[in-house]
Parts: sequence; C-alpha cells; structure tokens
Amino acid sequence: MSIPNPQPNQPNQPNPYQQTPNPYQQPPGAVPPQGSPQPYGQPPGPYGQQPGPYGQPPAPPAPPAGPRKPTPGWVWGLGGVVVASALWAGALFATGNLGSDGGDGAKADLAGYQYTKDLCDVSPLDGFKKKYEIDTDATSTTHYGSRQKGFDMSYCSRKLKDPEAAADSYSSIYVYSTARWHKATDPEGEFASEQKAYEDQSQKTYTYKTKAVSGIGDEAYLVTDRSGSGDDDLNGMTLAVREGWFTIETRWSYYGGSDGKTKPPTATEVEEMLKSDTRVTMDGLKK
Repeated sequence: MSIPNPQPNQPNQPNPYQQTPNPYQQPPGAVPPQGSPQPYGQPPGPYGQQPGPYGQPPAPPAPPAGPRKPTPGWVWGLGGVVVASALWAGALFATGNLGSDGGDGAKADLAGYQYTKDLCDVSPLDGFKKKYEIDTDATSTTHYGSRQKGFDMSYCSRKLKDPEAAADSYSSIYVYSTARWHKATDPEGEFASEQKAYEDQSQKTYTYKTKAVSGIGDEAYLVTDRSGSGDDDLNGMTLAVREGWFTIETRWSYYGGSDGKTKPPTATEVEEMLKSDTRVTMDGLKK
C-alpha cells in the first residue's frame, strides 16, 4: 500500500542558502593567459605567491641571494662622528658644564660662587643686627630660588625691628637680597648702566643718587634714595656688586612711622652694614 504525498508536486525551487557561483573564479589548475586582466578579488603576489587567508596581504618575498657589497668608507666615518658626539655630550652632562656657555660661545665665569636655593641660609645679617633685631614671625621672612636656562636666582627678604621703637610704632624696615648666576650673557656691559638708570627715576618728592664704591667684587655701586636732603629723609639704600658673571644686590628699606622716638641710621652707617653683610653672603656662597 503506498503512502500518499501530502504536498502537491512542485517544480524544483532554488535553495535560498546556496551560494551563487563566482563567474570570475578560475577552475582548479587553470592559468590565465599572459596579458589577460587579473580576476576580481586579490591577485596572486609576486614570485607566484598566493594571497594570505582572509584577505591578508602576502608576506614580502626574501630578496634574491647575491654577493654583499662592501660598506662605503664614509659610513664608518659617520659612525665614528656619532659615537664621539655621544661621548662628548655624556661628558658635559656628567661634569655639569652643559649650558654654561654664553650665547657668543664665551664660558660663563661665575667666579666660584655656588648656587643655593635659600639665600637666607648664607645671609646672617650680623652687620644689621648691631642696630636691629630680625623679626621671627613666620610671615616676616620670604625666600625662593629659581634655576633657568639663562640664569639662576636666589632671593631672601627679612623684616627687621628697631628695639627702641614703641609698641604702637608703624615703622617698617626690611632687608632684601637677590643673587644671580648669569649663564647666557655676561652682565658686565650693562651692569653700571642699570645702577645709574635709577637716577632718572628721581622726582620732586624723592631722589636717587648712584655712586661707585671700591673694595668689593669687580665693580660695585651704591644707590641711595631720599625724600629730602637730610639723614632723617633716608628711605633706602642698595648695594649692587658684580664679580665675573655673578651679581648680588642687598637693599635696606626704611619707613620710620610716627612715634617720633626712632631715627634711621646715617647713610654712612647703612653703607657699612650693607658692605659687611654682602661680603659675608658672598663668602658663604663660595664654601
């Protein structure tokens, strides 16, 4: 007994999941004629290489073996120059001389003065202590250091107190010190002009006077500023010293207040205190 087919006879239908044959695919073993265009898809690589799987490009072929050419002599010479330059640069870094030459090739002459970040450490102000006391309040002392390509700098500022001043006195007394280690430019050519330029800031109510002093550094200048003509009108005094490419300035600044009990030291006294304390600071930077 035959089992009836539940479905009616239908013509052959295409399988929707069957891949359509590639019309450009070569039959196995077929070689395209010379000069014919390559089929679409990835062409075979040079020297008969086949493309890698999944569309990866073929690995580059090894170059054909052949006699090695001798290395030109200039290559060895260039290598020697590179090695010598590396050794020279290493020596500069090791000795700390890198960057110590001026822009014109001259070597910076720092006269033996060593950089210190805290200038207050080498500035005890023993000269000014004969007249004043150093204010020990935490906000009364400021210092910082900076190292740059062109110069290094160290700064110290301290507030002083006159022991004879009244408790309600508004007097303000400071000593500022700034040291610079010039590494790119010799300051000699402009140092005197910088100090003498203060005189051009003089007005009717205050004046600046610059004078050269001897016995300290290669050259030194004292700048005095006043609000009048007498010692009681002395507002400040700055001693600027240059030795080689090293410069240092120490400034005393004074505001007397209104108690009428205190007077500033004379200009001669301040000058001696500035010279004494600046010398001590310079000696401390050479140790």
